[in-house]
Amino acid sequence: MPTIAISGAGSGIGYSFTQHFASHPNTTIHAIDRSFPDASHPTAPPTAKIIYHTIDVSSASSIASLSTSLGKTPINLFIHSAAVRGLVPSELEKDDNPAPAETLEAMDSETMLKTLSINVVGTFLLIRALLPNLRLAASTLPPTAKVIIMGSRMGSIASNASGSAYAYRASKAGLNALVKSFSLDVPEVCFVVMHPGRVESRMVPTMREEGAIDAHEAVAMMVPLIDGFGEADSGRFVGREGDEIPW
Repeated sequence: MPTIAISGAGSGIGYSFTQHFASHPNTTIHAIDRSFPDASHPTAPPTAKIIYHTIDVSSASSIASLSTSLGKTPINLFIHSAAVRGLVPSELEKDDNPAPAETLEAMDSETMLKTLSINVVGTFLLIRALLPNLRLAASTLPPTAKVIIMGSRMGSIASNASGSAYAYRASKAGLNALVKSFSLDVPEVCFVVMHPGRVESRMVPTMREEGAIDAHEAVAMMVPLIDGFGEADSGRFVGREGDEIPW
């Protein structure tokens, strides 16, 4: 019986992943988020067992409480989608367009630090806390333990041809560095960064970005790739269609 942990499970891509796997019988899902605003409106009655954990990924003590709750539960798959965009709140109030809220002129230290705290430090602490559970899954037969992190092409230094988005770009580049190190230090677990593309979510609460697709559609594209990832894929950075993205 596979066990799946999903962060950011209360909304957006994380919620869509939760709904997808909720239709799989004999599956246990550990849904992780600060709140679960969409959980009362499931797309279909779940056939999987869903356990909700109210966790703040920016808090070390909150993450420690998750470890206590999970105990020695093996986790076969962890999908990490908890993140923030890094927009300056005062600028976002002036214009529905998020672009002016992340420029060189607008960016401030408070937004930078909050974004790095959640997207980088929080990610590191959460993955490290789950390593004992992932290693337990990796030690069973057949060994299956994967960590799939929702990254962004904006974290690719090689692909940055437009500038701006200082907090978000820095945090996603830092996230890439973390995942690459995890893939080397924990070879028994497969680590992959996936760029889901532009997806409708609460990350940009005031508008739908041009070209954004529904979160359920993005998840449907990514799940077959996730199912196929194995040991040889650890340390990769790919798009939702499997295309390789340069670091």
